[in-house]
Amino acid sequence: MRKTIYTESAHTAEAAQPAASNGPATDGLPNHLLTAFEVAEFVGCHEETVRRAYLRGLLVSQRFGVRGRRFHPTDVLDWIRRGAPTKPS
Repeated sequence: MRKTIYTESAHTAEAAQPAASNGPATDGLPNHLLTAFEVAEFVGCHEETVRRAYLRGLLVSQRFGVRGRRFHPTDVLDWIRRGAPTKPS
């Protein structure tokens, strides 16, 4: 799977810098909606485990297009706190 990394140009870097964030901490997760693959990579489980979790109602997801799902970082952290199947460190 190819991953594309986009960089900001000099004139958009200043405008894209947010002010002091008052939102909840995301513990190292990016501040955008995550795919099932990204969630599985962060949690340390298989991608199908993430899909089964949202099908069973254990993980909140948002529809993204016709077949896609995306996950909010705070929902992922909540799922981990409630006992997501993670690999031991």
